[in-house]
Amino acid sequence: MPTISQLPAATTVSASDAVPISQGGTARSVSLGSLLATTQPAIIVQTGSLLGRTSIGSGSPESISIGLGVSLSNGTLAATGLDHAGFPALSSLAPNAELVICNQGTPMLMQASLLRGLFEAGPNVTITPDGTIASTATAAATGAGSAIAGLPVINTLSSQDLVAVGHAGTNYAISYGSFLDGVTIDQAQTAVAASDSDTIWAAQGSNIMASQTFGAIWVWIAGKLPTYKTPVVEITTATNLDGTVHNGRILVCSQPVTLTPLTANMGNGFHCTVINVSTGNVTLGSGFISSNGSLAIAPQQSASIYCATYSGGTVAFASMVAGTAAAAPGQVLSLASSQVTSTTIALSWQAPTSGTSPSSYTVQYRQDGTASWSTAASVTGTTTTLSGLAPATTYDIVVQAVNAAGTGLPSAVLIATTSAATPTTPPQVAGLTATPASSSAVQLTWTAQTGTNAATSYTIQYRTTGSSTWTGSLAAITGSSTTISGLQASTSYDFSVFGVNASGAGTASTVVTAVTQAAAQSVTGITWNLLPGGPYTHASGSIGVNAHVTPGTSPVQFGFSQSATTPPASWTAASLVNTDLWGAYVPTPATAGVWYAWAEGLDGSSPTVSSSSFQVQ
Repeated sequence: MPTISQLPAATTVSASDAVPISQGGTARSVSLGSLLATTQPAIIVQTGSLLGRTSIGSGSPESISIGLGVSLSNGTLAATGLDHAGFPALSSLAPNAELVICNQGTPMLMQASLLRGLFEAGPNVTITPDGTIASTATAAATGAGSAIAGLPVINTLSSQDLVAVGHAGTNYAISYGSFLDGVTIDQAQTAVAASDSDTIWAAQGSNIMASQTFGAIWVWIAGKLPTYKTPVVEITTATNLDGTVHNGRILVCSQPVTLTPLTANMGNGFHCTVINVSTGNVTLGSGFISSNGSLAIAPQQSASIYCATYSGGTVAFASMVAGTAAAAPGQVLSLASSQVTSTTIALSWQAPTSGTSPSSYTVQYRQDGTASWSTAASVTGTTTTLSGLAPATTYDIVVQAVNAAGTGLPSAVLIATTSAATPTTPPQVAGLTATPASSSAVQLTWTAQTGTNAATSYTIQYRTTGSSTWTGSLAAITGSSTTISGLQASTSYDFSVFGVNASGAGTASTVVTAVTQAAAQSVTGITWNLLPGGPYTHASGSIGVNAHVTPGTSPVQFGFSQSATTPPASWTAASLVNTDLWGAYVPTPATAGVWYAWAEGLDGSSPTVSSSSFQVQ
């Protein structure tokens, strides 16, 4: 007989198919339909559903809905408490009302009146049968003693501590700080006239308050008065007078400023003293009146300023200490010429004997017979020399005295004639500068001479610094610049230039010194250390840059270009800062735009451009 594993497999199953069963010990067959007719079919429901049977008769389990106040989660049915939302609202709580409570995990009902059993009255407090809580009579009235005696004792108080008070029949608490400030000045009774015996509060060395008499305070003030000094305030700009800053002060005006009276800020009784130590007038602004009608305080003069309110209004008054307004100087006396050359006239005169003393003098001159005057530089003394005049020419000359109040009358006209020109050697060369051009050359520039005695050529002489004699020279230079070559690298040289004309050689210029650049060495590496940040204003100042150089002793030069690929047209030689760090101040470009920093050896080796640009505006 074959085993079940040896039987062929059925491809489909129907209700009429038969399977073997044992019935009363006898093997029989039964159809699948008959076999399964008495079994319960599979029940498939959604998660969270509850099944039951609420209908009459036979049938399958039915879904039971979850009502308000109950939830089913993970097979557990639990109360949520949300069913109370539908309960009627209770407007007031009566003693016989019942409350739902939980007593050790068991829900129970409790009358509201039982809540009173949780409370008991403390000292000086009662709870009535109807639930009213009230304070009892004081210990003094009842004779029962006070509960305050049993409280802890403290030694200090803070402003936040509370104090019990009765206000309009109701009990309140007030902070200790507010309790101390309970009486304001307007609530206190009016005092009689003050006397030395009157006392005020004072804290001496601690926060413990003590009393002090007015008499004792006055003795202290009187002892301080001999050492009191009036405060001094320096005024350098136009100022509005203010009672807080300027009242009772000495105002020292170190600049010729304007003082404006703001009477609302000055206040009635304002007073200060103004001293003018500047070279010009101190002006009293609109709103001032003065004792002499002038609103100008002359140099080295002073005024007392007052602000007062009276029946006619408020007045800002200046009492001028000098009494009268400063006057312009009188006429300059005894103008004369003491020495005359072909281009100069030396002058002297006497100060005016009338008016206020002058602070300076103005000299005017013109060629005799002409109408237009020229003004020489102002002088403070009574002598000067007119220069740059034409030879053999007659001049009209006058002098006027000047002070802060104005200009005095011109002196009597002085007529003086310069002498005829005589051939002279050139004057001293001026403006000589020396700039290293390379390791073997220095460029020199100076101010070209013009005029009758100007040089027709120039001679340059030079030497190593420290030498007493000139070791080299270059003559017959017709321009105002040249380059001296053939010099030693890294060497300091002295240079001087003198002019030459038909009369001979003029006075040599002042000696200037320059150090030739270091000899060019090939640079193998340049690493930027300080790059321009910007933005910079075009043609204004210079920009500092520096970089680390390999080898460290190889000199480099810096420059700026508007291209990251094209080197600069001009370079600035760098100086060794320390070790391998070379730096220079490169003139700010004259053109606005985007620029790049460049560096290279003096021989053009290792040209290196910055990775970032900078802005010139």
